[in-house]
Amino acid sequence: MRKCEDGYALVAAVASIAVFSAMALTVLSATRMGISDAGAEQAQLQANAAADAGFAMALQKLLDRDATQRWSIDGRVRTLTYGQARLRVRIEDERGKVPISRLDEKLATRLLEEVGLSGDNLLIARDSLLDWTDSDDEARPFGAEAPYYQSAGISPPNGFLGSIEELRSVRGFDARTVERIKPLATAYTAMAAFEAQYANPRAMAIMEEAGGKGGAVTINRARELAGQRTAIELTDTASLTGRPLTIIVDAALPDGARAIRRIVVELTGVANRPYFVRAYE
Repeated sequence: MRKCEDGYALVAAVASIAVFSAMALTVLSATRMGISDAGAEQAQLQANAAADAGFAMALQKLLDRDATQRWSIDGRVRTLTYGQARLRVRIEDERGKVPISRLDEKLATRLLEEVGLSGDNLLIARDSLLDWTDSDDEARPFGAEAPYYQSAGISPPNGFLGSIEELRSVRGFDARTVERIKPLATAYTAMAAFEAQYANPRAMAIMEEAGGKGGAVTINRARELAGQRTAIELTDTASLTGRPLTIIVDAALPDGARAIRRIVVELTGVANRPYFVRAYE
């Protein structure tokens, strides 16, 4: 009996050691995960700070009194560094994009074709977008008006979109399609005419084809962005005043952490408040 008791005691001791070892391993693993999570969080904070710094640098270059140092708004990518972060910064002229709130059927079709929609998907998105922005409550053949959105608690504005992000609420538009539209269309120039001087070449092609114009200007803009021609810089500060501009910053750290800022600003020309932010992502 004594030997049996000793054997049970030994088994119990070994089992206890195994349990405590397992508990220690769990705690150690959790600690390591915590350290890893903390490191990842810190790296992300650094990437966010770098992206914000890139925005500040771009804004400073837009406001520079020296015209020779002022950055153009032609959409070209500029590569900078901030600490360990590599920054890719560009400034887009919102007036050089397709005005999303003032589309007719032909222009809407061209825009949606450009971002990859076709067939019924295109017809549903096109008619729903036109229904979203028109002033009546009559749905187009493939579109949608207020009754379609009622269960989701959404009410179409029957007017201008507040942002391209608003398209996520429109029938036929998913997140991927909206992201593809962002470089090409704008909701910030509803009352201003399209301007080709600093436009996205793809947006220019859409406007030209829908309007029946030639493509020479589009070709020249594409060459400018490719570095084959020198873009004319805006040297008149007043020409930037009141013009919506999107500053896009992509900040990447060596460890893989990344942050992207997409901020729409408008310069005021007023010394004590030189700009205001219209949208922030």
